[in-house]
Amino acid sequence: MGLDDTVIDRVRVERLDESVAGPWEAGDSRFAVVVEGGGVAGVFGPVDELPAALVATRLGQSALRHPVVDHNGLLRRLLAELGPHAAGLGRWAVGALDCAVWDLHGRLAGLPVAALLCDRPERQVPVYASWLSLDLASASAAESVKATAGEGFAFTKWALREAEAGELVLLAERAAAWAGQRVAVDALGTWGHVRATEVARLLTPETVRWVEDPLARTDRAAYTRLRGQAEGLPVAVGERLTHVEEAADLLRHCRPEAFTFDAVWCGGITEARDWLGIALDAEVPVHLHGRAFLPAVHLAAAFPHVTGAVEYQVVWEPRRQRALHSTLQPDGGHVALPDRPGLGMQVLR
Repeated sequence: MGLDDTVIDRVRVERLDESVAGPWEAGDSRFAVVVEGGGVAGVFGPVDELPAALVATRLGQSALRHPVVDHNGLLRRLLAELGPHAAGLGRWAVGALDCAVWDLHGRLAGLPVAALLCDRPERQVPVYASWLSLDLASASAAESVKATAGEGFAFTKWALREAEAGELVLLAERAAAWAGQRVAVDALGTWGHVRATEVARLLTPETVRWVEDPLARTDRAAYTRLRGQAEGLPVAVGERLTHVEEAADLLRHCRPEAFTFDAVWCGGITEARDWLGIALDAEVPVHLHGRAFLPAVHLAAAFPHVTGAVEYQVVWEPRRQRALHSTLQPDGGHVALPDRPGLGMQVLR
């Protein structure tokens, strides 16, 4: 049986072994999605409990007997199983299963996923550092920002939650001074229109690359209004979007400075290719969200003309990689594309 004839024989969810990965902490993802076909197993993890449960109880059955190489057809089948209003948790579960199937495809073909996506993927992928749990007002903030920026990342990103506009701008200016370059900031949906408008009047272009998710809602109406009120505020959006149509609509009409969607939350690698296409058409730079770091690295290696630096979450990513046999760590602001077949990582199971 050739690769084109190989079908998915089994889908299962496994709980990661705490005795191997180390004691679990709050927020840790503890499951892996496993897809078998042609006597080989593809894996994606770690995955949170709720999307893993949806794969185990519903989506996995829909994937059985489907050709491994028909990613578009599988995506249509899985989304049809969820119904026309699938979003949020459903897309996350589809994305996790999709990534496991891509890993299986790569293992069967003997190629990294990036090499399945294009003929000549980049061997080094630029990354930027994201540390959203650091309080920029703390006594240790200056040292932490300087040390992180000194590791050679493309740039750094820090959290600026709800506060008075003057305080937010002051903290952003301090972070940029400590980093020695413009910084990205993430408002985590806490600012709202009034605060974002106030900040826009005070920010200088030399300080901030973008303000990510200043609004609690991510849609065309909300950001069209913001563009009118906070002219000149550089914004980034994407990780909260779940449908390609709404993403395309927002990019065309609101033109953010960066499109920061997540390669798993949007529905997986298969869907992410379409999202990269709409970003290219809209001429909006892509900086893939770091929650799905390994799929993001493969996508960035395959489509460097669309993607910029990938987010590396300096606190969370090492914790997620405790569940892996080997880790993918930045060196001088880049990560090396794994040269092993599939996604290139072995999940501890």
